Amino acid sequence: MYYYLYDNFLNDRKYEKVLDRIKAGLLDLDIQGKHERLSLLKSMDTLISDEIKRGIKTVIVVGNDNTFLKAVDAVVKGGATLGIIPIGEENSIADNLGVPHEERACEVLAARKIVDFDLGQVGENFFFSTLKISKNIDRLTINHQGYRVTPRGQCSEVAVYNAPLAEKKIEGLLENISAQDGKLDLVFKSSLPNTGWNKYFTKEKEKVIDSVIQGVNFEIKSFEYLPVMLDDYKVIKTPIAVKLGNKKIRVIVGKSSHAHIN
Repeated sequence: MYYYLYDNFLNDRKYEKVLDRIKAGLLDLDIQGKHERLSLLKSMDTLISDEIKRGIKTVIVVGNDNTFLKAVDAVVKGGATLGIIPIGEENSIADNLGVPHEERACEVLAARKIVDFDLGQVGENFFFSTLKISKNIDRLTINHQGYRVTPRGQCSEVAVYNAPLAEKKIEGLLENISAQDGKLDLVFKSSLPNTGWNKYFTKEKEKVIDSVIQGVNFEIKSFEYLPVMLDDYKVIKTPIAVKLGNKKIRVIVGKSSHAHIN
């Protein structure tokens, strides 16, 4: 049985018609299940965990990248399969998984092609995409396989990638990063200066990858507690030990996914 969990932003009336089309598509394809909306009374982790305990084997989040990433930890801990029906903007993960938007995603769910993905892990927290540090980079030290790595002066972000699927464009060195190779990738980025007319309209500077180090664990320390963004939604603090997760997550993908289909 499927469990469909709708993100809060879908409460806006402008999504009513598309949600009706999605539900009609699910009915036509006979992939019905329990439908529930996120609320302030229970966290996503609690809702998903409770349904898995009741016997749910597949969790389908209806929303965007952020919705998907927030569901990963509870889904993998419960041993369920995760899918997405993407709506709205910021759906790079669904795009890279080959899942079309809105009601067209129903056919992908019905086909049920499954891919096992590696995960990153910090303590008891699993992450699907990235772990990022972008403040006071010069105060970081990173231990890897007995070596100490220190970011260069121009470094503006240190990240540990499991999968680059949340990126709008997977190109350059990102093309070599996979969530199916049994490794994590420590990535150092620097910011390009905004030049020309662009500097008047763009506050966020474009980041380029300087170097990538592959491994299965990294210990990140600092002279003070620094914020670490986990999958762009959860904040933890240094020091942290990052490792390849001891569990994998099963995800429903489309035919054009950037991943190997079992």
